[in-house]
Amino acid sequence: MGSRVQGVMDWGARRQWIGDHRPQLLNALPALILGLAVACADPHTAAAVSGGGKDFASAYLRGRDFSQGDYKSKDFSGCDAQDVSFVGSKLVGARFYKADIARADFTSADLTSASLEDTSLDGAVLKDAVLASAYLSQSVEAVKNIAGADFSEAVMRPDVQQRLCKREDATGKNPATGVTTRESLMCPD
Repeated sequence: MGSRVQGVMDWGARRQWIGDHRPQLLNALPALILGLAVACADPHTAAAVSGGGKDFASAYLRGRDFSQGDYKSKDFSGCDAQDVSFVGSKLVGARFYKADIARADFTSADLTSASLEDTSLDGAVLKDAVLASAYLSQSVEAVKNIAGADFSEAVMRPDVQQRLCKREDATGKNPATGVTTRESLMCPD
């Protein structure tokens, strides 16, 4: 009698399951081998990070063009995406935790609810980007341009928010939301 204890099959039940699913397992084997061969052939293939490894996590993406793409809820954690273009892309809920996105161009990108904590944003462009409810760390201060960016309800430290308000480029109105950068940062008049 094949019993399950806390969701774990005993050896007999496991053998029975494998026997019942043998044709499907054998059909999937060539695709698995091909996938492993491709992954081993490309030195820049993503390596899994703790709890991650899906989508673009830990991938080498330098200089690639992701413009006008739909990357909703995609994982870019720990990736090397220096000089990448995300112009006009949908990145709602995307995760960039500990990613290196220095000099990346997010002009007119939708980063609503995106996670940009502990990222390297040196020289990145956030012009006309929507960062509503995004999670930001102090690295957002190193971006090249925030003109027209919408930071409505973005989560960041108050001192970071105050320093963003003092920037000369904390100007303009976001073309997608109609909210001014200063209003979204709750800057004093």
